[in-house]
Amino acid sequence: MITQIQKKLRKISRRFTLSKREQFVGVSLILTLGLVIIQNINYEARILNGIILSLLTYLLSAFVLRDDLNGIEWVSLFILPTLFTITTVLFYFLLPGRWLTRLPTDVAYAVGIYAILLTENIYNVAAERSIQLLRAAQSVGFLITLIVLFLFSNIILSLHLSVLANFSLISLVSLLLSFQSLWSIRLSSKADSTLILYSVFISLGVGEMAAVLSFWPAKTTIASLFITAMFYTMVGVIQYLFQGRLFKGTTKEFLIVLFFIIIMVFMTTSWSG
Repeated sequence: MITQIQKKLRKISRRFTLSKREQFVGVSLILTLGLVIIQNINYEARILNGIILSLLTYLLSAFVLRDDLNGIEWVSLFILPTLFTITTVLFYFLLPGRWLTRLPTDVAYAVGIYAILLTENIYNVAAERSIQLLRAAQSVGFLITLIVLFLFSNIILSLHLSVLANFSLISLVSLLLSFQSLWSIRLSSKADSTLILYSVFISLGVGEMAAVLSFWPAKTTIASLFITAMFYTMVGVIQYLFQGRLFKGTTKEFLIVLFFIIIMVFMTTSWSG
């Protein structure tokens, strides 16, 4: 009798078991709803609620990706979704208080967080066995990483903080983003010294550039684009180095992108004040 009941309960539970993609959709909808709620509460409480939503992002992401999590994966897999959430919340401060501008942001966030969960799931699986989608996931993950850094840099520079504050905040975010970007190439369960040293090197380089741009009379968007381009160049080169595919042609391609951004910065700089 008990055995039959257990079998029936198992059948019922299987019927209500959601697939990974369905879980990702559910988490994306929950977090997007939280984002919509935050933009309709008191202005002073948005930062606190944004932090809470970011913590919820980590917890829900960890829940749906809980299978086969080991060691540093508890950190590296969830850096991008957490920073994506807090950056989107902060970005709301720069938007007009109209649904016409905020609704597309909500949709973009929902699509973005879903894409991130799919990407992190591929990383999680690829850490255990080879998978064909890994290269595509790395490309998507790197693209979203660049978007997060661009938006975060735009937010920080728009606040007109001190040079030290710009350096510290952008260095910190660059450290986290570069760590997860480089980790996505190796997919190791431990953070080795090489990974940490390269991440620190990148974060200091990007942070120092943010400090320099604090004195430079460039538009905030252009300065943020330059910071992102420098991050793209440094991380991209080191990723190819990790893969054993760093050739002169590859390095030139990254440097050409950085060179064009530098020209854009000079051309759009207003020296008249």
